[in-house]
Amino acid sequence: MISKPKVTVGPEQGDVEQVCQCGREASADSRFCRFCGRDLRGKSLCRTLSLCSEYTFGRLSHGHRKGQAPGEVGLTEHHLTTIRMEHADRVAVHWFTGTEEAVNGADWEWWFYAGDIGFGMRVQAKREEWNGSYKLRYRPSNGSLQSDLLIEDAVASGCFPAYVFYNRRSWQSDLLPGALAGCGHGPVGERQFGCTIASALVVQRTLLLSRASTSYVKDRSLPWHRLLCDENESEGRRAEAPYRRVGDLHRAAVKELQVALNEECGPLTVRPDVPSRPARPRASGRVQPTETEDVRRMERDALDQGLGLAGAAGEQPRDLRQWPLYRRMKEIAERPPSGLPNRVRGMILGDDAIAPDERAAGAVLVNLAEDD
Repeated sequence: MISKPKVTVGPEQGDVEQVCQCGREASADSRFCRFCGRDLRGKSLCRTLSLCSEYTFGRLSHGHRKGQAPGEVGLTEHHLTTIRMEHADRVAVHWFTGTEEAVNGADWEWWFYAGDIGFGMRVQAKREEWNGSYKLRYRPSNGSLQSDLLIEDAVASGCFPAYVFYNRRSWQSDLLPGALAGCGHGPVGERQFGCTIASALVVQRTLLLSRASTSYVKDRSLPWHRLLCDENESEGRRAEAPYRRVGDLHRAAVKELQVALNEECGPLTVRPDVPSRPARPRASGRVQPTETEDVRRMERDALDQGLGLAGAAGEQPRDLRQWPLYRRMKEIAERPPSGLPNRVRGMILGDDAIAPDERAAGAVLVNLAEDD
């Protein structure tokens, strides 16, 4: 855990120096250590996420060279452990299911809040392969595209759907000061692209159009530390600023998906099978199937009707505004940060963690409230 910077008194009265945790001295009017980039006036979530990016970049680069590249689960566990240890005063991690289930395609909830107000994201991690691609067409055991499941689960729980990409190379040829990866918490560099984030609709568009490529996904992803950058003190540790940044990513993705649908000449179809949920949580927070397949089918059909997915095997309208699923996503993107669901408030208060469905591996709760 990062301790607050030490303050020492020099030989002359009033001569004050700051000593960073890295051991280097910084002038009293400095906010960031010029050697390691650490925030001298408090803990920076932005800087911690940036360090996770640097770790990912180096670990994947070395692993691919040696033929032992870590997987998404291992990298995610490392990052969550780091974030929780460095910011135990404002970050909590709750597990819903075991690691073996996460390997099979589960995703994560991320909740950012200040008081009773906040927002959530449903996040799926993907590692960059040795050839620079991602396994975006992955289908869990029920045969549905993972991206489809992610979007539907996110909308059902009132969250933004997002992908986190673990990368071993950057795709910006010229990283000048002020570039996408840079902020005041550390140097601008390609290692800041080790962890990036994008709307899940970017992946959906990529899979819809054959001419779309991995480069399309990368160009529309953002280094994840930028979402929580608190360099601007006027924004502070509040929910509004990161909510606006996440919303901007999503709104841009919706527009481009609509353009893609308008340009497609063939019939637009979506998968005929829909996730079997919601499952019933146990007292421990782990989920279990409902009693019979008939009950699961009834639950599934009711959810399909609510999201406009019933009869999805046929041709669908090309205007996203005619899809209840995307209308709901638009509502999520355009509303201000709102009240937290009761189950999320319960986790914040220390109650048993309740999974929203059987594919959720866990939840990360990030308190963005300003310090007292």
